[in-house]
Amino acid sequence: MPVIKNLILDWSGTLVDDFPPVLTATNALFEKRGRSPFTADEFREKFFLPFPEFYRLHLPEATMADLESDYHEAFRLIQEEIPLLPFARDFLDYAQDQGMPVFLLSTIHSDHFAVQSARLGIGDRFTKAYTQALDKRKTIGVLLAENGLDPKETLFVGDMTHDIETARHGGVMSCAVLTGYDSLAKLKGSSPDLLFQNLHQVRLWLEQNRADGDNVPPVPTVGALIYNRKGEVLMIETYKWSHHWGIPGGKIKGGETASDAVRREVREETGLELGEVRFAGVIDCIQPPEFFKKAHFLLLTYTAQTATEADAVTLNEEADRFRWVTPEAALSLNLNGPSRALLDHVRSHPDLAFAR
Repeated sequence: MPVIKNLILDWSGTLVDDFPPVLTATNALFEKRGRSPFTADEFREKFFLPFPEFYRLHLPEATMADLESDYHEAFRLIQEEIPLLPFARDFLDYAQDQGMPVFLLSTIHSDHFAVQSARLGIGDRFTKAYTQALDKRKTIGVLLAENGLDPKETLFVGDMTHDIETARHGGVMSCAVLTGYDSLAKLKGSSPDLLFQNLHQVRLWLEQNRADGDNVPPVPTVGALIYNRKGEVLMIETYKWSHHWGIPGGKIKGGETASDAVRREVREETGLELGEVRFAGVIDCIQPPEFFKKAHFLLLTYTAQTATEADAVTLNEEADRFRWVTPEAALSLNLNGPSRALLDHVRSHPDLAFAR
């Protein structure tokens, strides 16, 4: 994988939390024209870019000139309290420290961008800002050409399916964040190259990408299929596996035995202490398609039983949710490849399982 040297960022929902005033200003247009306003959930579901197409669908009788005039008049009065999203400033600081050019590609009106970026103190963080891009797909080629950017070394981070489509149109790597307008389901449907909860996770990925380069040796990792005293197994859903379900695990630290690593990783990710642990085998994972970055893992797999009858799980920031399910029910989940392979292996080797 090429090292990412250039960043293109969206504004709304990626760097700033402007959803409330955008919803308010948009509803003002609808109410002025005798239409019912959107609830927040309705707006997230129905709003899309390019917004001229959104308005042609929902307010076909209105002209774009009138809509833009009314919208910007309403928005101008309520934009003063728009905050930066968590981790946005740290992310921009990181890019600046690394000498990475950062470009803005956004539909935001240039006047509103000037006001907000100055108030937030980040106007100088952008190599160049491309604002009022009603259809970003028509602008990204210009951005790349004007600045001599190699698409293979460029990452576009945004919060909407239009951003993912724009990245694909420009031939750059796409990265979706779940801090803005589109839901997880909508973003997954657009098949981004990367999908993260927030900009902090994007930064961690960039750090790894810039450290690894193209020639990366296999990474030794551990993972455990954990049984409770009812014979159920623990499945977790995590952004690291593109929100597929799987087993907890992670990298082996230097000087750490694999058995110690699996107990530590399980403790860190789930809060569980393990009792008996059984080695199940090694899975060679070469760039598994579900994983959030290209990598080659040597996955040392285990089965294990919880140390006590208590099976309360406390997830850390790496996982979204968990389930205790029967091994048979686990196979019906949207599993990542290595976890499915381990479950199939355990089914054919019953001595590895922990029956109730």
